[in-house]
Amino acid sequence: MDELCGRPVQGEERQIMSKVLDSKLPRQIYLQNISSLSSDEVSSGCRNGYPSKDVLKKNRQEARSVPTPSHNEWEALAEIREQQQQACDKVVKVTLQLVTMHPKGVALFNENLIRIFHERAKQDLVYVDATGSVVLGDKRCYAYEIVVRHPKVGKPPLAVASYFTTSHKIPSISYFINSFCHAESLLYRQRQQSSTEVGNV
Repeated sequence: MDELCGRPVQGEERQIMSKVLDSKLPRQIYLQNISSLSSDEVSSGCRNGYPSKDVLKKNRQEARSVPTPSHNEWEALAEIREQQQQACDKVVKVTLQLVTMHPKGVALFNENLIRIFHERAKQDLVYVDATGSVVLGDKRCYAYEIVVRHPKVGKPPLAVASYFTTSHKIPSISYFINSFCHAESLLYRQRQQSSTEVGNV
């Protein structure tokens, strides 16, 4: 079937289409639209109100794309972190906690994870798990996680904080761990218990 023409999908019509595409595939909508065309509409080649598969795919991609405040991903992450913390009454409620430029690094943890850590650290071992198998562009990225035993028996260990960085040096790792401990102290208004053991695997 030849598709000759169709007016652009814009404005409110495009917004409505984006909502529909949240739960349906572009091909599914396209086939539904084509099957509903009358014989006269098929013969005329007019596709007003019945966008092609390419238009539907593009609209879905646009609807799912997340705008970034900067073309530099690290600067964008730093701005997102600042915006989140300004919009939140408690710093520990947001998940994106640290964004460092030298060395490049991102730390993720939040209030719920800190509370789990606080309870588990009272009676159990806490350790830092490390891996260097992550590749970011042409650079190797190291991943570090503060891990505790899962609160539910039989479940795998739980990472309560994650840190991704291009540095494998002690100052960078220490900064991450100290930032996490500082966030816990802000939440509980006390220093981390000295009985907590942190090992490196």
